[in-house]
Order: sequence, then C-alpha cells, then structure tokens
Amino acid sequence: MTGRFSNQSMNTTTLAQSESLIGTAVPADTFILLETPQPWDKPALLSQGIPEALRQVVKPLLSAGMRVHLIANEQTSDRRRILIFQRSKPSQLRRGTPLLGKYQSWEIQVNSPADMAPALEQFLKQNRTGWQPTLTGQRHLMICTHASHNECCGMYGYPFYQDAIAATQKLGLTQQVHPWQISHIGGHRFAPTLIDFPQGRYYGNLDQESLLCLLKQQGDIAPLLSTYRGWSLLPKPLQILEAALLQQYQWDWLQGQASGHILKQDQGYTWAELWFQSPKHSLRRYTAKLKNNELLSYRLESGQRPVSAPLTHRKTG
Repeated sequence: MTGRFSNQSMNTTTLAQSESLIGTAVPADTFILLETPQPWDKPALLSQGIPEALRQVVKPLLSAGMRVHLIANEQTSDRRRILIFQRSKPSQLRRGTPLLGKYQSWEIQVNSPADMAPALEQFLKQNRTGWQPTLTGQRHLMICTHASHNECCGMYGYPFYQDAIAATQKLGLTQQVHPWQISHIGGHRFAPTLIDFPQGRYYGNLDQESLLCLLKQQGDIAPLLSTYRGWSLLPKPLQILEAALLQQYQWDWLQGQASGHILKQDQGYTWAELWFQSPKHSLRRYTAKLKNNELLSYRLESGQRPVSAPLTHRKTG
C-alpha cells in the first residue's frame, strides 16, 4: 500500500505515527451530516450531489460554527438522510455547565436531494409539521475517506471503512453500529481517522486491534488509548485533561458524564477544571495546569492526595 504514496505522503505518515494525537478533535456544539454519494470535491460542499438550495441553507451554519460534512455508505441512493448531533440538554448543572456523556442524535429521511434543504431548514426552525426528525440511539462510526482532500484518507481510510463493515457484521452489531464514509474531519495525517457518534470522540492511526476494541467497548483499553484524539464536546486544553482521566478510569469513563471550564489563561499557561460523574463514581472535580497545550499536572479536588498525570509532557498534534 505504501508503494502508491508519494515521498511527501510517506514522510507525513511516518511523522504522524510519532506525533501525539491528544487534543486534535474539533470542538463543536452541532454536527450536521448530509448523505451525498461520492465523488466529493474539495471543498466537499461544492460536490455535484449538493443542490444549490442546500448550499444556501448551509452557508450561515458554517459561519455560526456548526460542523457540516458529507456522508455516504453502501446503501446511499436518491433517498437521503440527514444526521444531526447536537449538544444535549443538561441532565445536571454544575457551575452553570451541563454534565454530558454524548450528543443528542437526530435523523431526518427525505425522498430526494431536492428535499434536503427544506427539511434541514424546517428542523433548524424547530418546525416539526413536515419531515419528522427521529431521535436515534445507534452508534455511527464516521470514517474519513475524502481522497480528493488528501490521498491518505483514500489509501488508508477506505480500506478501514471496509474493515469496519466486516468487523461489525462478524460481531453481530449491524443493528447497533453503522460505519459511514465522511468528508474531511481534520487530521488526515492520522489516517485512518474517525468520529464515534453520538459520543463525539475522535480517533486516528487506527488498525484492526483498535477497531475491535472500539466496537466491543470492553477488555483491554490500551489499544484504543493510543489512537485517541479527543472529545469534541470539550475545548482542546480540556481534551488533554480528559484523555488523562480516560486512561485513569478506563471504560468507566465512557459510561459517565463530564463537563469542564477553562479557568484562566496567561502567558502560555492554562488552568482548567473538569467535573465527572458515573454510575460507579460520585461527582468529583479535577483541576489541571497546562502550558502550550502540554499537561503539566492535575489533581482531584476532594481533600485526597493529588493524582499523578500519566500524560505529562505529551503535546498536541
């Protein structure tokens, strides 16, 4: 496979394998994913399968900081889906910030590409009288295969997408987990890379071992930790702290809820806090000190002794 890369691509891939992935997830409150068959152009929204009316609806969303991507799978046809992942409503407030474990997931099905613009516009206006959005509970593995954006995603992303389909079928998870192709999500140097929705967690440099770990969500978590890029519900400095706590709590962390604040930033230093609660752990608060996106230390603020920082001196990509 590597023989088909240019020297520049091979150098980029080699560099990415030694580069820390932590803190490279894209923070966003809302992701809008538009089912559109390949090929996709660069930028993706100029692709032939996007009606002009849909582009006009999407433009102000991009200006508002929403993330908009194209998606496709083996069943993509003229009947299209719109998947929307929104920051959930608060289940509990702590200092004005909700504890969250995942995004709220919506799906809208339309009969033709021409219906996508009015259906999305209606959803954004919270008008539920026409196309009916449904809340969904499935997992969606959004694997970047956007080769026209960067060849790494075509070379590594598409075969991994096929592997994800095969592994999901072999594990009997086809009703629970849906692999998709997605347009550029950032970090193509980490290909294959994906977003696991509705959690909203990014992963990169994936292989067969980490794929099975991601699908099963049990057993030894170490193969997954080395591929973890961060959680898009948190700003980047807090992604670095959250990764340290994921390493500490293992799978229990993914079963819990968290929220965080950046407390202060000054001369390259950042002070942050993160609240966490799970079925096995009562509400607790961690504080951390970072410098230039490098985790220096963190501690549990409960009168207990400070915990060590396993990610000390690891930098973001």
